[in-house]
Amino acid sequence: MKRPKRRLRNGFRGGLMALGMVAAVSIPAVALAQGGGDGGSNQPVLLNADELTYDETLGIVIASGDVELAQGDRLLLADRVTYNEKTSVVTATGNIRLLEPSGDVIFADYSELTNDLAQGFVQQVRVLLTDNSRVAGTEAERTDQGRYMRINRAVYSPCDLCESDPTRAPLWQLRANRVVHDKEEKEIVYRDARLEMFGIPVLYTPYFAHPDPSVDRKSGFLSPVFGYGGNLGTFGAVPYYWTIAPDKDLTLTPLFSSEDGVQMRAEWRQRFENGRLLLDGSIVNADRKTSSGAVKEDEWRGHLFGNGLFDLNDTWRTGFDLEKTSDRSYLRRYRISGEDILTSRAFIEGFRGRNYAVANAYQFDDLRENSENEPFVIPMAEAQLLGEPDSVLGGRWSLGLGLVGLQRSEGRDTQRASVEAGWQREFMADTGFITTVSGSLRSDAYYVTDYVRPDDPTGRGTTDTELRLFPQGQVTVRYPVARQIGSVQHVIEPVVSLTSSPVLEDQDDIPNEDSQDIELSPTNLFRTNRFPGVDRLDSGTRVTYGVNTGVYGFGGGFSEFFLGQSYQLSNNDDPALVASGLGKDYSDIVGRIRVSPGPYLDLQYDFQLAEENLEAQVQQFRISAGVPVLRAGANYYYRDRPTTGDTEPRREYLTTSLSSNFSEHWSVSVAQNRDLQATDNKLRSTSASLTYTDECFTFQIIGQRDNTVRSGEEGGDTVYFRLVFRNLGEVEAPILSGASTTSRTAS
Repeated sequence: MKRPKRRLRNGFRGGLMALGMVAAVSIPAVALAQGGGDGGSNQPVLLNADELTYDETLGIVIASGDVELAQGDRLLLADRVTYNEKTSVVTATGNIRLLEPSGDVIFADYSELTNDLAQGFVQQVRVLLTDNSRVAGTEAERTDQGRYMRINRAVYSPCDLCESDPTRAPLWQLRANRVVHDKEEKEIVYRDARLEMFGIPVLYTPYFAHPDPSVDRKSGFLSPVFGYGGNLGTFGAVPYYWTIAPDKDLTLTPLFSSEDGVQMRAEWRQRFENGRLLLDGSIVNADRKTSSGAVKEDEWRGHLFGNGLFDLNDTWRTGFDLEKTSDRSYLRRYRISGEDILTSRAFIEGFRGRNYAVANAYQFDDLRENSENEPFVIPMAEAQLLGEPDSVLGGRWSLGLGLVGLQRSEGRDTQRASVEAGWQREFMADTGFITTVSGSLRSDAYYVTDYVRPDDPTGRGTTDTELRLFPQGQVTVRYPVARQIGSVQHVIEPVVSLTSSPVLEDQDDIPNEDSQDIELSPTNLFRTNRFPGVDRLDSGTRVTYGVNTGVYGFGGGFSEFFLGQSYQLSNNDDPALVASGLGKDYSDIVGRIRVSPGPYLDLQYDFQLAEENLEAQVQQFRISAGVPVLRAGANYYYRDRPTTGDTEPRREYLTTSLSSNFSEHWSVSVAQNRDLQATDNKLRSTSASLTYTDECFTFQIIGQRDNTVRSGEEGGDTVYFRLVFRNLGEVEAPILSGASTTSRTAS
């Protein structure tokens, strides 16, 4: 007996009711609203198709021709879709695409799904995840309302397929007997998994898991670190990353080495409603070699670094930076830090409008041999207040307050209180001259104990109070002129300034704590005080002059040039000024040349020439030239001007580098650092690397040689490699030396 059928085609308008399902037909769409039923959903269903056939006797709806079936956040696309009202099963065939609420896309040849599209069976499945990685298998099953998707005889890879031959195996893939994607736990689990490179199995594991693309952080073991040689001997580490809560996590890294035993390292990170906290520390019980060569056995050694920042209200916040270690050589031995001076700080600071205030407390640890007695800085406070433009006599006022206290376990202690009031106004003439007028009045009060003056032959420390009042004014005139020549613009700007103040005699009555390194440069030539800090002030009357010029192309290239000098009108023979090149009368000549016609060349040359004979006192030359296939760089630094307290004022360094991206995925680089003033081994360090990287994989071989000895530890040789599998994590394996790494990708 032939079953009765009703066929709905384009152009048909009407209504249909059967088994609680109502369909309203439009051209060419059919919209279905499901009224419950067994296992049904209360969400409406939208069905678009070229043709719809309904079998009333069997309760089967057949849609064909560019079928689109949507319910909630899921969308099913196929050539043909059949819905059985009695079993609530949706069967799809032909070019199936199922778009998930998570953004994943499932491709298949045949599928049977429940009426809410959440559960079912799929053949010849391919899944495109949200990060463009792919999972494919012979068949898949979705259960527990779509929470689990089990794929049999599956492969996973984030690598792009070969455009010329998509059937070729990707660069790497994971092949497993079964893959389970847990949407609730956001985890992809592999059973009997094999890692394949270019289709060749290289590693087997009965169980493996990693987070799905929607996960930013998840508990699990991180990529291992292992190697041999250097200071630690044979060593290995497997970090564990623990996501304790959404606002905090912990990384534990036990490091096993044949030389030092077991080192335990931990990193704690936490966020609060009003701030953040990071603590990083380690501890080990091992022998320690001192700088004299003696060995201290079974010492507890370690370090603790950290920082925090917390908002108190809309204006004020507080925080700290912590850097502590048990001994001079520990950080360098374990490659934790290469710093020679550790700085710990606690602070509170406030921002309101244009005003700023901060109070700091500092503590320093000098890890260098024969280090000086570093002071505790409690407090170091300042406040900077800035007025509105045109608020006073058409200009802007400023007020600075400062308080500094330096305490040492031995030697001098210094306390300083400072107040500086200033005013500045800019005038622009119709002829193009730009004149800036500024003035300031500074007052400092010092209280010093156990201070030995440089000119005191007795060498006895004294306790004294010093007061200093320092008015200063400056007038600066600029005349910028610009003209266009073809596709470039040429700018020239002469600058001259007059700076005047009383000459400060006997500045050595005040200890020099913060004005040690005096470097004359184009950056500070026109400043009112060319000393760093305020313990030494640049006093007297002087004229400073210079010229800026540049050529700027409309395409982005440019060339710039600056040349300047100052002339001291008053008699100021401060030894620090004379030695630095600021001079009794004429200063050294400073200049800068910058040439960057395009991305293939960037050159900068800074120089300081002696006024008497134009002999170079300071030179710094930086260049980066070439194209990606071959690019070279160099940085040369030379200085023959002393800073305060220098015993060896002459310094000369050269750093060179060469790199090449010789193919789309391959690159190589080499770099060297030389101390040209050294009498023993001028070559300080050398490094080389070979890197392959693409969208899913990075391989790198890195070699380093460090010839320096710092904090009692030799640098030595380091050779290691990195393997980075996208989404799976990183393997970094030093072959020599003891480098270590951590990451946040749990596997």
